[in-house]
Amino acid sequence: MTVLDEKERFQRENERLKRENEELRKKYDALKKEYEEYKARHPEIVGVKNGKPYVIVAPNVSPERKTPGARPGHKPAWRSLPVTIDRRVRVPVKTCPECGCTELSDVQELRKRIIEDIPITHPIVTKYVIERRYCPTCKCLVEAPVTAAFPKARLGIRLMLMVAWLKVGLRMTEQAIPELLKASFGITISEGEVINILDQVANAFGPFYKDLTKLIRHAKARNMDDTSWRIFGEDRNLWVFVTKAEALYVIAKSRSHEVPLKVLGRRPNGADIHDRHSAFETLARKTGNRPQQYCWAHVLADAKELAQFIGEEGGLILRVLKKTFDDAKKVEHVGSPEDVERLFHYMKDNFTRHFESTKCRKFAQKLLTEKDRLFLFVTNPDVDATNNAAERALRHSVIARKISGGSKSEKGAMVYQNLISVIQTLKTRGQDLLTAGPSILLASHG
Repeated sequence: MTVLDEKERFQRENERLKRENEELRKKYDALKKEYEEYKARHPEIVGVKNGKPYVIVAPNVSPERKTPGARPGHKPAWRSLPVTIDRRVRVPVKTCPECGCTELSDVQELRKRIIEDIPITHPIVTKYVIERRYCPTCKCLVEAPVTAAFPKARLGIRLMLMVAWLKVGLRMTEQAIPELLKASFGITISEGEVINILDQVANAFGPFYKDLTKLIRHAKARNMDDTSWRIFGEDRNLWVFVTKAEALYVIAKSRSHEVPLKVLGRRPNGADIHDRHSAFETLARKTGNRPQQYCWAHVLADAKELAQFIGEEGGLILRVLKKTFDDAKKVEHVGSPEDVERLFHYMKDNFTRHFESTKCRKFAQKLLTEKDRLFLFVTNPDVDATNNAAERALRHSVIARKISGGSKSEKGAMVYQNLISVIQTLKTRGQDLLTAGPSILLASHG
């Protein structure tokens, strides 16, 4: 082999090594980028205990303590004085409380002090003497119904409604409710009676629950969302459907479109506001592609994630969406189709570019195909821009799930969904279960 041949061999080998080095460098850069993204999503504050991850929360103690009270420039909030005074008590002073002197002057001035307190109560026990008369038409003895209690019940409706409110509305335990009733009202019930009361009240509100389903179907707009639930340790899903005046909860095994489809039917009225969950997308197709509104809070959260993990391209998307959303809110739900076109074209002008990041490119392209679902709230005053109403409606149940672990049986799940629907609906209407509940039951059952 000549020197030239040897030199040519070394040159080829050198070129091959350069190519391999370049390929390895590209793989290294890709792995480094993937690692940096992983590290950003899994910070060092995450630990592992018993095989499960947990977040190590750093102490959140401010070095400067804030001064109590209203912030500068804000009007302070005071407890309003009662409208009526039930009794007046004069407090005389005959002896100085400091030195014991008894030779005090005449009254120099009067100082007023108003105190609110709870009354000392005892159960109101009513004995009904019910007339029974013979009806020649029915050929039997008849009597007028007692509307103050459920049939065969020894506790009044208001007491049973209070038990339901304490358990479902205030998330108290079956053990705590009897203690509260005994200490506050002198009424003795057992933990088992609490469960029976909840069952009776939920069944009594059954017709009202069905009416809520009809109202949800015919509403001009509804917010929808779901969260996890458990029945005796088994995974379930808690769905919520919220309008301006109703809240309907459904506990089901599935997280698919079949649950909202069963609730809303094939041809519901109005628009749906949701977080772009695939079940709601399928629901839209199954119900005639009705008007939809994507939750802008979720859209912006996704864009914020792109900005955090992708970099400048994600930051551009976030800035464009923030400005678009701010401009859309300024029209206050009374915008015109021209406003929608203007907002959409601003997005299109900024998103019609080459994004090196595949995630950014797909995200921007997807948004550009959803003009009607992004800007429905601009022209429709009944539609919210976000799905916050549904998320707020679920927050109560999320806390209840953390306390109780969910329901203990299928029957318990039915009781919970009925009662939480009634309680949250009345809350939405500015009412409460104790005052509005009896009239609802009377209207439902005559």
